[in-house]
This record gives sequence, C-alpha cells and structure tokens, in this order.
Amino acid sequence: MAPRVLMLPGFGGRADQPILVQLERALVGRGLTATRAALPPGPPSPELEREVALAREIAGTDPTIVAYAGRSFGGRVLARLALVLEPRALVLLGFPVRSAAGRRRPQDEVVLAMLTCPTLIVQGAADPLGPVRTLRRLAAKNPRLELEVIASASHAFGRGQRQAIEAAASWLAQRLG
Repeated sequence: MAPRVLMLPGFGGRADQPILVQLERALVGRGLTATRAALPPGPPSPELEREVALAREIAGTDPTIVAYAGRSFGGRVLARLALVLEPRALVLLGFPVRSAAGRRRPQDEVVLAMLTCPTLIVQGAADPLGPVRTLRRLAAKNPRLELEVIASASHAFGRGQRQAIEAAASWLAQRLG
C-alpha cells in the first residue's frame, strides 16, 4: 500500500477544498495517496479538542496514513495531532499564528516549538495571519521545522498556489518515498 497523507481544509472548508484536491493529484503523481476530510462546522472547540479528536479517529482507522497536510485551520488541528501521534511528516499550508484581528496565538507558537516530526511550513510572504518573520524565528528554534516562503502569495496563496502545492508534494515525496 502506498503511504497515505491525511489532509484537512482551512476553517469552514470542505474536504474538496481546491488546494487539497490539487495537492492530492500531485501526491498521486508521485506514488502517494491521500485522504481528505472535513472538520466539524461551527466555532472551534476550546484548544481544538473536538477537531483533534475527529482527526485522530480518522488517522487511527487507516494504518497507511503516515503523514498529515493541513491548510490554515486544518494545519492547526493536525499540528496538535502530530504532538500525540507523531507522523513521519507534516505539511502546514499557510499556518496562522495570528488571528484575523492580528492577535498572537501563543498556543500555536508553542505547538510549533514542540513538534518532533519533520515539518514543512509553506507560507505566503505577505500572509498577515502567519508573518514570515515570526515563523522564521520559530523555525530557527526547532530544527524539525522547515519554512518555504512563496514570494508572490498571501494567506490564500492565489497565483502562488501552484508553487505551494509543488513544494508540499515534492517535500512529502522525499520524506515518504
């Protein structure tokens, strides 16, 4: 069985979020597989317990799931799950260490500092929710974190989406191939 990547969308997104569908295609082209899942609707639970429990249930039912990839809010959930289940690899697409109002999310910074699995953060250079300066500082403190900055992108990647997908798929293929 080919290694499988569990993928979660951004906040309010569905399993068929375009960036996840395109990432899945790129992974299949590299001999990997993926499971896309949606998160529960509505406001997030405290400390994301409900969302992490759902992701843990999905990951626990398929032994071929060996890596995770999360878009924005989905990345926040999977980063917390990675602290518990420690996948072989984790990709965070647009990791939001700031709220939409610009407030710090110190717990998300702590989670990044605690990760022990190889982790790639793919971030838009102009992403106000994940300032590159902050992520560089965090990556410098944790040797398991790698940061790929997409120069032409913000939080939604826009024209930089293809480059973000290619970076994520190539990195995962190297770790899992």
